[in-house]
Amino acid sequence: MTNSPVLDVQAVVSAVRTAPLSGGFLAMRVLELLVVYGLFSVAQRFLIRSHLLRRIAIQLNFLVLTLLFWIFLGPVLDILPFKAMRVVHAAALFFGLTVIITALDTFFFDILARWRNRPQAPLVVRDIGRLVVSAVVLILIVRGFFPGVNLNVLAVSSLVVGYIVGNATQDTLGNLFAGLALNAERPFHIGDWVQVAGHTGRIVDTTWRATRLKTKAEDYVVIPNSAIAKEAIVNYSRPTGKHGCYLNVGVSYETPPGKVQEVILGVLAETPEVARDPKPSVYLTGYADFAITFTLKFFIEDFERLNTIESRVMERIWYAFRRAGISIPFPIRDVRIRDADVADKRSQETGRQAIRRLLAGVDLFQTLSPEQFEVLANSVRSLVFARGEALCRQGEAGRTFYVIQSGRVEIRVAGGNGPETPVAHLGPSAFFGEMSLLTGEARSATVVAEEDVEVLEVTNEVFSVLLKQDAVLAEKLGGILEQRENERQARMATGVVAPSGPVPRAALTARIRKFFNLG
Repeated sequence: MTNSPVLDVQAVVSAVRTAPLSGGFLAMRVLELLVVYGLFSVAQRFLIRSHLLRRIAIQLNFLVLTLLFWIFLGPVLDILPFKAMRVVHAAALFFGLTVIITALDTFFFDILARWRNRPQAPLVVRDIGRLVVSAVVLILIVRGFFPGVNLNVLAVSSLVVGYIVGNATQDTLGNLFAGLALNAERPFHIGDWVQVAGHTGRIVDTTWRATRLKTKAEDYVVIPNSAIAKEAIVNYSRPTGKHGCYLNVGVSYETPPGKVQEVILGVLAETPEVARDPKPSVYLTGYADFAITFTLKFFIEDFERLNTIESRVMERIWYAFRRAGISIPFPIRDVRIRDADVADKRSQETGRQAIRRLLAGVDLFQTLSPEQFEVLANSVRSLVFARGEALCRQGEAGRTFYVIQSGRVEIRVAGGNGPETPVAHLGPSAFFGEMSLLTGEARSATVVAEEDVEVLEVTNEVFSVLLKQDAVLAEKLGGILEQRENERQARMATGVVAPSGPVPRAALTARIRKFFNLG
């Protein structure tokens, strides 16, 4: 023996084969086999994170076991009858080829399909393909290693065994053929949202026995293929991803139906998740005991967010009804014993005082006399907007002025054909819309609620009365508008939208007089 540190594998194998087959030797060989296989199992736990290694794990374990039997128990296998060593060689070749077949299947139908962003092939079709190829490989290996084996006898035996197994597994075979029929007809694809057998979810995969769904609750539902073949299937993802939604809303009999339909269509037009085509529609569908019933029909493009979108639509309808003075009745009898007049008067007076304090902080109204201020305070109304709703939009006509009672809004300005850019954020006691209120100009910015917002709305009708009663009020308001416009231009100069330049007081006063027909 040389002093070379390199292990002579051939010498070791020769020594193993010529060693005495004593009980101690056999026990040592088995122990070594178990140790090596244990080390392989530990290493496999770290490597199995790979999708490819997970798919070939079973075949790889059989291959490693066969090779370990070959290496460590070769001398024992050589002296056994029935050509045991040749059986081990054939088994090692077969399991090695099945590892290659499964690895190629995983690469082409999983990894490569994911890279090319293509839908995965059904598992049942892939399983049948691998089974057929593996069966052909097994027959060729048997013919090569054991030419004396009569395959005709093997075929007859297989038929007998198949008949017995088929009778014992009728349900399993029914699921198998149902899975093949589903893959042939393709009523759904992997990733589609479907409703079947009383369950709604996304198709995860279809195997020999069953189809697996993943529900919105992140649960898996496994349905036998034979059950699916007998049920009606609703596919929410075919032929297109659009899905029609129906909601019912009841309103008071005092509200004209045309007004209700206009408000609801406005809400649907402002909700970004609602598809523009086909157009939403609203139908009057019944006269109930306590309300007029309307049915909303609109389409969405993301069925997975169905509940979220319907909730958002219903929320915005509540806010829109509140602003429009539309009530939603409910059949509840509320009996209370209290001093209604005293409580109502106290509540109304508290609300009026809060409105006066809020309006008094607006510089636009500080030029008004006490009598004029009282007329103004009694004419405003309170409106509520939901988060994400637009209080006004740039370029639209407007004749109203808003004072924020609670919540925050974002001011957005679009320059040219570019996107809207946030330029300011306003909170409680802030106000906007004075130019539209006093000159009738189009809105210079879009104002969007960042959270639930309650505002006081002042219309130009009340100012029309005040301006006709006070000849110098227009000039006073023109001075305040000039100051406000200069502040706005300075704020825009720091952003991406170019300011349009200051407007002198005289010009603003002339616009006010012209807008209110003051001569």
